[in-house]
Amino acid sequence: MSNEPTPLGPRDVIDVRAALRRTLELQAELLEGFTPEDWLRPTVHGSRDVKDLVAHLLQGDMRRLSIQRDGFSLPTPPLRGVQDLTDFIQSGNRDWMAGMRRVSPRILMDLLAQYDAALLELLEGLDPQGEALFSVAWAGEETSRHWFDVAREYTEKWHHQQQIRDATERPALFEPALFEPVLETFARGLPHAYREVSCAQGTKVALILTGAVELSWTLRREASGWSLWKGADPSAVVEGTLDADKAWRIWTKAVTPLEADQCLSTVGERALAEPVLRFVGIMA
Repeated sequence: MSNEPTPLGPRDVIDVRAALRRTLELQAELLEGFTPEDWLRPTVHGSRDVKDLVAHLLQGDMRRLSIQRDGFSLPTPPLRGVQDLTDFIQSGNRDWMAGMRRVSPRILMDLLAQYDAALLELLEGLDPQGEALFSVAWAGEETSRHWFDVAREYTEKWHHQQQIRDATERPALFEPALFEPVLETFARGLPHAYREVSCAQGTKVALILTGAVELSWTLRREASGWSLWKGADPSAVVEGTLDADKAWRIWTKAVTPLEADQCLSTVGERALAEPVLRFVGIMA
């Protein structure tokens, strides 16, 4: 791991366009190979089966295209914070999946083929540094750049496909070119996870991911909050280590708090590493 961490800011782009295109290609190949039984397998979401998650992936395409490409949306009720926004999103998700249970897997695949292609055309045509229509709320942003919004969209596509792969016992999407951008994107939300952690200016917390990919960051306390640096600083007051496969599951609420706590090993002041386990990179 690097002994000289470098700061990460809004202009340090995570370019996920190639990874998104490849992940959607693999998604199509995956679904084509499903048996009727595979579509009905339960997922980590409990009451939602594989077909429900596939319908949710389609919803993501159609919602974004309707709003961002076509300028069409229904009125949004008053939202008084992140929890109201989360509740609104989850209510829409439930309604959509309930309605799509009447639709066959074949039709879902046909619609995904059409709208995944349209989504790629939309996202690949954006100016990465332009202001995004959707902010990345889980990172604490009220406005975001396009590259971050697109990277967030990629984490949605990747993690739901991985949940489907888990449910159907298919190979994982752990190729570094596909997996690393997911974790790098989630990591941009870690300073927000530390927003209520008070300690001396200059305090450093290092996080190392191991396993399928190896990545590391340092969170540093500044006068105005926490900053994120690429690489693990050896002078950090605590060094936390997570398996990369556990990290994405923790950050998408796929494990219990107790399970998450057991996944983290630390050297130093453990309490300062624990906010990493409370970070959530989805609106849930």
